[in-house]
Amino acid sequence: MEKYFSDVALVKSRLHTITLRLQLFSRLHVVSKIFCGEIFKSAHMTNNFAASEFDATVPANDGAANNLQDALSAGAVNSDVHPDSQDLASQGPGAQDPVAQAWLVVKESFQRTLKAEVFAAYFSPLILSEIVDDPLCCSLAAPSKLVANHVIDSFLPKISTSLANILGLVIQVKVVVTPSLPNNGAEEALHRPATPFIVKRVKVAPVTNSTPPADTSPATERSWESLINPRYTFADFVVGNSNQFCHAAAMRVAEKPGQSYNPLFIYGGVGLGKTHLLHAIGNAVYEKNPNAKILYMSSETFTNELIMALRNAKMDEFKRRLRGIEVLLIDDIQFIAGKERTQEEFFHTFNALYSAKRQIVITSDKIPTDIPGIEERLQTRFSWGLTADLQAPDFETRVAILKRKAQMEEFELPEDVGHLIAERISSNVRELEGALTRLHAVSSIQSIPISVEMARGALKHLLQPKVVNVSVDDIKKAVAQHFSLKVAEIISKRRTKNLSFPRHIAMYLCRKHTTASYPEIGEHFGGRDHSSVIHAATVVSGKIAVDSSIKELVAQIEKDLFGQ
Repeated sequence: MEKYFSDVALVKSRLHTITLRLQLFSRLHVVSKIFCGEIFKSAHMTNNFAASEFDATVPANDGAANNLQDALSAGAVNSDVHPDSQDLASQGPGAQDPVAQAWLVVKESFQRTLKAEVFAAYFSPLILSEIVDDPLCCSLAAPSKLVANHVIDSFLPKISTSLANILGLVIQVKVVVTPSLPNNGAEEALHRPATPFIVKRVKVAPVTNSTPPADTSPATERSWESLINPRYTFADFVVGNSNQFCHAAAMRVAEKPGQSYNPLFIYGGVGLGKTHLLHAIGNAVYEKNPNAKILYMSSETFTNELIMALRNAKMDEFKRRLRGIEVLLIDDIQFIAGKERTQEEFFHTFNALYSAKRQIVITSDKIPTDIPGIEERLQTRFSWGLTADLQAPDFETRVAILKRKAQMEEFELPEDVGHLIAERISSNVRELEGALTRLHAVSSIQSIPISVEMARGALKHLLQPKVVNVSVDDIKKAVAQHFSLKVAEIISKRRTKNLSFPRHIAMYLCRKHTTASYPEIGEHFGGRDHSSVIHAATVVSGKIAVDSSIKELVAQIEKDLFGQ
């Protein structure tokens, strides 16, 4: 069943890619022969992917990119498709470039899916300012540090993946701050014509033996394409009781890559700082060795690059690139679950790097043994080194995070406003930072000072009051009463079915409605290990998602618990 859903998800992803490419071809007025040929190839590949995740025998699909370039060279551009442009050629040099056209399709895709004010504030001001040929890379110019940081944090991985899917090529995307760009606020941006095209294209000239290039790069410039975000460092990571163990382990790995805790496996909920620590490790290693070969990638990117390597018959190049690095940082490994070919290739990559004493750092939302659909041999290898968990930050840490973020963005955050946000958003650092970003944006756009009253209005959907007077003991009593059990039976060591299921529900509700950490909840249930609590919460969440009767049962217990 897991394999079936994995195949369906893969087919959906492929169909989305076809749609984006069809939009691009429509914009370019590609002749019907090319158009039909690409659809046929895409449909053929989709069928192959549905049968088995990848098929190395699928023919290379370089024709789409070549046909696209030929059509552009011939001037087959439809200038009437984009509502914001009367004449594509007048949008700037490079407007007919394939990357520029792909960027326009991606931008329109985000416009359809994002709220109008979000698109206007963060996407409308973006301009594709530069393209470099080798390796393929493009720069998006943002008018301010605020816009650039929000795009990097919230949208950059999706932008990179969408461009790569359309072009059929791996492309690195950078966001740079260009203060000279107009940024007059969301209201004007909603009605402002977009200027999405590039300022210049840089073609890297081949180097000849007779004229070696002079080394004019600064000493701090990184010589290897790593995709490490320089904004995420250990200095900017706020340490508290919930994350100090993970932070210490990450710093130790950065000091001695390949020698301590290999692999380092970091797990925790969404938005708790896993990605930040990955980039911080990369930045710390670079500080000591600017020439280090470090690679950060999400598991989704690993899968996409593997697909492209198979399609374009470049598996040897793919393997050489991955197995020649010194530090591999993989984010959200849980998303390779059920993908047999991806797991096979990652298994061999892991073995090659581990045998060569190269550092591997992996993040996930669960401990290795609790990730469904991951082969046992991978689960075992993930546990060879150190496994460390990130927990939700306490109140003091949340306030410190908000103050640090405001300091980085160079604006003043009143203490009472910081306390208000920290009290209402308790489990997710990303939500904390998102609330602060929105607060700053509203303050800048409307030219009003940040205050408690202003924050309540701007963040009313995020600052809904939460129940704080429910304890672990209250939940144990409510669950025991619902199932006609004694609390002593709920926390006992017995594992009979009539006790295990109520116990799992109680643990799930404790995690949902209290600030207790996994280890603390485990202590309240007979001294159980934190992994047992994680397993219980995961099981109940899964059942609620697919079984309406379980969902209603849990909802009824919650009503009894809160006296509704």
